[in-house]
Amino acid sequence: MRDADGQLITCHECDALFLRHEIPAGARADCTRCGAELYRHIPQSLERSSALYLSTLIFMVIANVYPFLGMKTAGLSEENLIYSGGWALYEFGMGELGFVVFLTSILFPFLSVAGMLLLLIPLQFGFLPIGHRIVYRIVRVCEPWSLLSVFMLGTLVAIVKLQSLATVVPGLGLVGFVAMLITYSAARVSFDPEVLWQKSAVRQLNKTSATANEAILTCHTCGLIRPNRESYYHCERCGSPVHYRITDSVQRTWALLIAAALMLIPANLYPVMTITMLGKGAPDTIFTGIVKLISSGLWGLALIVLFASIVVPFLKLTALSYLLYSVSSKSKWRPRDRTLLYRMTELVGAWSMVDVFLVGLLSGLVSLGLIATVVPGIGATFFGGAVILTMLAAKSFDPRLIWDGALQSSEEVILKSDEGIQVTP
Repeated sequence: MRDADGQLITCHECDALFLRHEIPAGARADCTRCGAELYRHIPQSLERSSALYLSTLIFMVIANVYPFLGMKTAGLSEENLIYSGGWALYEFGMGELGFVVFLTSILFPFLSVAGMLLLLIPLQFGFLPIGHRIVYRIVRVCEPWSLLSVFMLGTLVAIVKLQSLATVVPGLGLVGFVAMLITYSAARVSFDPEVLWQKSAVRQLNKTSATANEAILTCHTCGLIRPNRESYYHCERCGSPVHYRITDSVQRTWALLIAAALMLIPANLYPVMTITMLGKGAPDTIFTGIVKLISSGLWGLALIVLFASIVVPFLKLTALSYLLYSVSSKSKWRPRDRTLLYRMTELVGAWSMVDVFLVGLLSGLVSLGLIATVVPGIGATFFGGAVILTMLAAKSFDPRLIWDGALQSSEEVILKSDEGIQVTP
């Protein structure tokens, strides 16, 4: 990594301003005010991330082309592919939920991987591809919604649950999916955005071209800093719209939270699926499903479903409501802890989708006529909608508002020295 002497960098969570300096290989620079990660020094980032994203694409093809899971019982057998869950939901009249499963488990991961390869392969030859700005923006939009790890957890839960119905046979697609998840996670960790923007003609603001008391605007897509001479503009480097703060953040987040809370009511009252074995079965809500798992002795599985389907949504609604109240009241109480609360809330929110993936996987695989069938219920649609709304609410909340109310004076946003960055090996 080249030394970026004099280059400015801002924390996206508290808006603190720092000078970017060289750090040891493998180290991470954190914001000393809120603890958020600022940047890393990743040796050979371009080569490593290119190889890992290419491997991910190969494993992605294997995962989607070959059988994912199979089951055998009483001389009957069934196999499915990754897309089978979303397609089964569509066939049962729940096309909107099936579309969400397709987007988050197949399309968004593919767009993320293909987009990164479109950027990285030309960089190997020393130039930026045509349209790199829009490609990078698409990747940044798709990455948070690429829920491969959540889908994998849903698959593990489905395998455990199916043990009581039939013999589960993992397919080559599942092996490819596990390999894809590992390489995709490693590729994201290995990529340093600086290798992309070093080839850009637009340069970062530095300490010689800004005054200490001049307000700045930061692009949350590529990190470009510019003087705040306008309240709104499009980033010169990636083309994303940039605001001083997220527009109407508090009002939008409240609206999304209220909508999510309303959807959680029918999500918990209506059945999420009906499991029929030998002609016998009854619709299960989220709560009755957990009770049945406990009565069957599957305590671990019951705790996973309880945490993902009930505890996480409730805690997320509570945490975001508290953060909104503290911002509206301009609270100065423990801003670092409130920022950490927001960070954790945003991190765990997507894991509630495990229940939706579970319903899709079981609906697509368990179709053995009179022996066993799984039919999704309307409660799963409401629950999926509530989860998506809470994820949108977390993304619409601007954590910098926490620090706007907590700062005692303008001195707290003056440029920090290089000693102000906390370096973690």
